[in-house]
Amino acid sequence: MFEKVIGVRMKDNKRYHFLFIILALTPPTFAPAQKTSLLPDAALNAIVAEASGTLAKENIAALARFHRVHASSGFHEAASYIAQKAREYGLQDVKIDSFPADGVTTYHTFRSYYGWEAESAILTEVAPRREVVAEYPKLRVALADYSNAANVAAELIDVGTGTSESDYAGKDIKGRIVLAGGGVAAVHREAVEKRGAVGILSYQQNQTTGWSGDYPDNVRWGHLSPYNLQNKFAFMISLRKAREYQARLQRGEKIRLQALVKARVKPGYFEVVSSIIPGTDPAAGEIVFTCHLCHQLPGANDNASGAATILEDARLLAKLIRDGKLACPRRTIRFIWPPEIAGTMCYFARYPEIVKRTVAAIHKDMVGGNHELTKAIFHLTQTPASLPSFVNDVAAVFGEYVIDSSRRAAMNGDFSDAIFSPGGNKEMLVADFQAFTMGSDHDVYQEGSFRIPTIYMNDWPDVFIHTNNDAPENMDATKLRRVAVIGASCGYFLASAGADEARGLAGEVFARGGVRQSQALKRGLTLAQTGAKNFAEAKNIIRQAAQRERATLTSVLTLAGEDQSLRTLLDNLARGVDAREREALQTLSLYLPASLSASIPEEFTNMIPQRNPKVAGNLDVYYYDYIDDHLNGESPGNLGRLAETPNGGTLAYEALNLVDGKRSVREIRDVLSAAYGVVPVEAVLDYLKLLEKIGVVTVNKTGLE
Repeated sequence: MFEKVIGVRMKDNKRYHFLFIILALTPPTFAPAQKTSLLPDAALNAIVAEASGTLAKENIAALARFHRVHASSGFHEAASYIAQKAREYGLQDVKIDSFPADGVTTYHTFRSYYGWEAESAILTEVAPRREVVAEYPKLRVALADYSNAANVAAELIDVGTGTSESDYAGKDIKGRIVLAGGGVAAVHREAVEKRGAVGILSYQQNQTTGWSGDYPDNVRWGHLSPYNLQNKFAFMISLRKAREYQARLQRGEKIRLQALVKARVKPGYFEVVSSIIPGTDPAAGEIVFTCHLCHQLPGANDNASGAATILEDARLLAKLIRDGKLACPRRTIRFIWPPEIAGTMCYFARYPEIVKRTVAAIHKDMVGGNHELTKAIFHLTQTPASLPSFVNDVAAVFGEYVIDSSRRAAMNGDFSDAIFSPGGNKEMLVADFQAFTMGSDHDVYQEGSFRIPTIYMNDWPDVFIHTNNDAPENMDATKLRRVAVIGASCGYFLASAGADEARGLAGEVFARGGVRQSQALKRGLTLAQTGAKNFAEAKNIIRQAAQRERATLTSVLTLAGEDQSLRTLLDNLARGVDAREREALQTLSLYLPASLSASIPEEFTNMIPQRNPKVAGNLDVYYYDYIDDHLNGESPGNLGRLAETPNGGTLAYEALNLVDGKRSVREIRDVLSAAYGVVPVEAVLDYLKLLEKIGVVTVNKTGLE
């Protein structure tokens, strides 16, 4: 197959433009009627036939038996189970790496937590009633992680949220147990460390969704600080039980509780399981499947589902290759099961050569929730604006195939390509493709120090996340099979692709890029009509969209950069992107306002931030904040305002990712504004100055003499 790019002159009343038309973009050697553009039907059919949602659900049930807290015996049991299954499924180089979790050892920008072990805990109301309030291990989430031993009896006092000064106004809480609804660690700081409370009874709720408050019997999984060896304790109860206590306290009852806890925060070890399917060409790099293995018992969707489905991907690919139904891929496929984010930071610090070899990753975090029960929507999430990549289009090809086949089966009774599991649902897969969001290990892979483009698969919302009710019975075997098919198809294509496949993929990227550029024009037109001050932002949206498409095309070279015909094709396709950009800007000019707002001052164009190569990795790893730690108690003041804005966590993450020693502060602002909403350039500079203060970047000025 030859990709042919023809330049066609099109005349308008002002100037000539080139419209590049792409002909015959189907991949080489594959029949035009095949099911997807990236894999031959024989390979795709083999993957679909072998994938088992039933096996995945069985493995979820097995993992849900373990309370999988970082650096704990429960996590070790889960890791041992995964390693055993990986060996049973024929994977190679199966091992469990251990990393000190001692509160001191650092892994890139992450300082390790301590480990934690809990033997038993019981909270009893001793007056005026006599009843057990919460008990561990009968209910594993009853005791907050990182609680320490205790044997105390104390009166209960309601402090509301319990995270601010006003919550304690006029209340004497010293020597009491506080009833609080805020974040457990924050309540501990305010109530225990500052005011002398002896412990916490928490009804902390989950992340806000449309169903918040509708499940009052959920008991949330709570956490005290994993850095504080002097933690007291926190028990967790449901919202319904908390409301009962609040009503009784408001009536004037004196409620006395007895807490008996056998638990300890102590040094331990993070553990990371890994295994491989070897490729045929060591120089071609690796494709990584990843998930996090940690979380509470049961933690079925979050994230036994991710762990079980990449295990299923590993099993089916290894078997199909072993049986000769799939050719051995060029690239090694690596499977990694870490504790969330912390374990990935540990692994990257120990194995920088694996990081350098990794071409792309597939990350799964919550992928099995039955929509009827959990309300979950399955998302295929794009890479961040700082990392344009072809992996988004690979995910779209196979995601659309599975979604469309489920739609045809549900709507028309067309079962020709239907993917179901015994005991699973027949409904259409409720799924979408969404822009970049943060919150899991893909944040590490795609961080500016590592720049590994990642296909992120995740469910959101989930009404049972982080609670005692995130159970295996909420998982749908059909969905698990479908997600395994998407993952295995993406992974096998990425691991196998050479020059021929890269040329076919380039056509997909270009065609889908046209849709993305049209969407950018639509956004720009809408913005341009809201006032003269927004016209420059509208132009920026169009220009950034084109730049992202050019970079996405260039990224295809990572699959076969040595192939000159691929380079020539990509150059021609990039001219097509340029033509679309010119046409979009001309269309936008029809709405040119009579007057424009002042442009961004030149000084911001002359400021070029440079990253310190010795500071590699994420600056915020859940309980650990690198910036706070290195400010040594000093307030960031106004310099930190970028991170405090709506979507501030993403803006801060991306601002640093975009620091490459070439982009100016102005250019960084432009990328952020086009992707995430208009950002003041001063806020970007202030944040970079904050990072300069702690040695993460330097902001150089050029061309000012």
